[in-house]
Amino acid sequence: MRVWVVKTSEMLATDNRSGRLMRSGIIAQMLDARGHEVTWWMSTFDHANRISRFDRDASTAFGSRGSIRMVHSRGYRASVSFARFMDHVTWARRFERAIAAEPQPDVIFCAYPTIEAARVCTRFGQRRGVPVVLDLRDLWPDLFGELPPPFLRPLARALLAPLRARAGGTLRGATALFAITDEFLRWGLTLAGRPQGPMDAAFAQAYPLSTPNALDDEQAQEARDLWDRLGVRRDAAFNVVLVGSITGRRVAMDTVLEAARMIQRDERPVRFVLAGSGDDLALFREQARDCPNVLFPGWLRAAEIRELLARAHLGLVPYRNTPDFVMSVPTKAAEYFAAGVPVGTSLRGTLPRVLREQDCGREFEADHPESLVALVRTLRDDRALWSSLSSNARRAFHSRFVAEDVYGRLIDQLERIALSGNTIAARSAQQTAGAW
Repeated sequence: MRVWVVKTSEMLATDNRSGRLMRSGIIAQMLDARGHEVTWWMSTFDHANRISRFDRDASTAFGSRGSIRMVHSRGYRASVSFARFMDHVTWARRFERAIAAEPQPDVIFCAYPTIEAARVCTRFGQRRGVPVVLDLRDLWPDLFGELPPPFLRPLARALLAPLRARAGGTLRGATALFAITDEFLRWGLTLAGRPQGPMDAAFAQAYPLSTPNALDDEQAQEARDLWDRLGVRRDAAFNVVLVGSITGRRVAMDTVLEAARMIQRDERPVRFVLAGSGDDLALFREQARDCPNVLFPGWLRAAEIRELLARAHLGLVPYRNTPDFVMSVPTKAAEYFAAGVPVGTSLRGTLPRVLREQDCGREFEADHPESLVALVRTLRDDRALWSSLSSNARRAFHSRFVAEDVYGRLIDQLERIALSGNTIAARSAQQTAGAW
């Protein structure tokens, strides 16, 4: 079948020599391996590295028979900004023009957000009788009502009401809703104003057993040399690792840095390796100048992440308790599990429930660095406990988070929806008549 995968901002395997394929990219690659013709629609703007890949629309081959179609957009610097909003709006307009004369796909699989891209897809699907599946990964626009200080949130939510109505109409116009957790799916169905149907389903954020883009021996050796040079070894310290965005708005980095400061003089050393890029990286590097046990290595390539996790003892998911994170199991948790790294999280909700059920991690308090210090010391000093959590983390990965299994089931469902084709799409169009 002919499949359109729509995700504007994910990393490509070619980014920075060795970018990592994420959810859409892995699914697109698995679709190609099944013999489907995949067109991946995305932006020319590289969100992770904040650079433009091309200064105009571009196309490149993907897999054995597909293509990546990059629609040009202006880009932005800050993750939360008017410039980013305008980037999404202008990209969607250009995307809508680009697909007008394209050969019709059998099914469209579109990540949500962005609202604008999803809306273009659902409108196209209704006009052409093409089934559209929206994959819910973030709580837009509800999330933005939680960002201001508490006393401003009622005003923010009121201002977001028109955008929320548009988002609800967009979700209602989809043939089916997929989501990263059951909680996300319930949120989407509530926003769409409809009950769960037989095609709606949740599929976890998963991590591949095999490397989606093969790492060669040279890259692996370069990664080993990097961490040896930086002194990150399993026998040198208890290594606490974070791989993700470095931003104080979403991550309790102040708590992590204070915990590192409190534990830096322990007789048995602890090293904090906080890897990634983000709007606040320079700020936190400055704040950690008095913490020689903290390392900010910046953005890492795939081989460097894999080697770092092979040397890690505890993987941090230190997010603030916003509704989107409370309802999710972030990809980094599955990545830690795959490497046998126990997880320490400040989240409430879905992830800590998984940690308790699988006994593969522990919680700490987002606003109390001493709770993180206590957790680190407990796992550092109790080798038997750490070993048990590590084994359980691998077991949790193999039972719940293997991409080949989870996304395989997702693709099975996508194929069923495509085979149902015009019947489901027509029913969806009737249900949403007048919604626009």
